[in-house]
Order: sequence, then C-alpha cells, then structure tokens
Amino acid sequence: MLTNYHTHHYRCGHADGEIEDYVIEAIKHGYTELGISCHVPYEDFPEVGTSQRMNFEDLPIYFKEIEILQKKYPEIKILKSLECEYFPRIHQYVEELAAQTDYLILAGHFIENDGVYKDAFSFTKPEQLERYAEQLEEAMKTGLFKFLAHPDLFMILYPQWDATCEAVTHKIAQAANKYDVLLEVNANGLRRKRQPYPSQDFWSIIARDYPQTKVVVNADCHEPGFLNDAYMEEARQMAMELGLNVVTQL
Repeated sequence: MLTNYHTHHYRCGHADGEIEDYVIEAIKHGYTELGISCHVPYEDFPEVGTSQRMNFEDLPIYFKEIEILQKKYPEIKILKSLECEYFPRIHQYVEELAAQTDYLILAGHFIENDGVYKDAFSFTKPEQLERYAEQLEEAMKTGLFKFLAHPDLFMILYPQWDATCEAVTHKIAQAANKYDVLLEVNANGLRRKRQPYPSQDFWSIIARDYPQTKVVVNADCHEPGFLNDAYMEEARQMAMELGLNVVTQL
C-alpha cells in the first residue's frame, strides 16, 4: 500500500504546485491515501514567522480546496491535515484545528524559553536539545497529534552525535510510545542532501531499543514530482533495513 501523509503546496510559500497536482501525481503512482498538510497559519504569532506558511485568511480556502478534490477524485482517499508547532499559548487554536481536520502533524520547529523562541534548525547546545525533547513530550501529551514530523531535526547544525543526542532520542521515543504518537522517517532530509536527517544514529536506537514504536515514512514533498521519487524509496529502504515498525496507513 502506497500512502503519504506529509504533503505541501504553493500556499506555504516555499513549495510549488496546486493541491490537485499532488493528487494527480499520487494517483499516477497508485497511492491509496494522500494527506495534504501545509504549515498551519497563525493570526498573531510572529515569533514563528510568516514567510514559510500560508496566510491566516487562506485557511478556509485551503480546507475548501481539499473538500472539492475529495469529491472530484473518489479513487483516492484525500485527507485534510496541517503541520503544527505546539505551545501552551496556542492550545485552544490547535484544539480547534484538530476538530476540523483528519489528523494533525506535530513539528518541533522552535523551542521557547522565557518568551524567547529559538529555531530548531540552528541548535548547537545540549540544553537546546533537552528543551526540544521536553516540549515535544508536552505536545504529545495533549493527544492532538497523530505523528511527529522529522523527530531527528535537531541534528541540523548540532556539531556531533553525543550523549545528549542519545538521551533526547530515548526521551522522544518513550513519549511517542506512551502517548501513541507515530515517529516519521522524513525523505526530505535525504532529498536536500545537506540535512543530517533521517539520522542513522537516531533510528538505530529506535530499532534496537523501541521496536514497538510505530513509524511512518513520508515524502514531506514540496513539489509534485517529489511525492514518490528516489529519495522516498531510499527512506522506505532505510526503514526496512533497520527493521523499524513501519505502518503504511494512519
């Protein structure tokens, strides 16, 4: 069964193509389910930026576009989703979004300390990784999220795999199992090549110590042609070789 639950389109500001282009591509490759999951927009949350997500006023249009395509293409199950950050200050909003979608994706793009937000793409200190894992556990505990996108994102600029990385991996896996949240092997890191994820170190620990952990392999595609490209196949192969507990349907 071919599925993908992490799909962007042009409204997020850093992807190409209409939602329909991704649906057509999915049908071409024989996919049975496709989750459309652009970055969630915020009405008033400048700390996490606005250039990498749709405009807040576009959210109803985004939902409507998906609903139209669900009727137009009955041969594939199209799911309505969003990729969300989580902080207590936006809990009510995320809760409302969960009620309007088929599932939500948790993404730890930022950490917060005393009102100061730090981009996860620039972590270099152990305490930043520790805070990252702590916040992810807080988010998973809410029960609002189906899976955690690119959990090994913290290795983007972190200088080397060390004891903190290992401890954070254990903390994330334990929280995922406790709160029944899937972890994502993300093909987009392979696609970009410069990104150090999916991390063999991270996923080897999952495979060895947490074989029960549910894992989903996703394209995180930002162009229709990336939906089922060689990097997606490489990610699937990596998961299979490690013996991860991959599920293909949410």
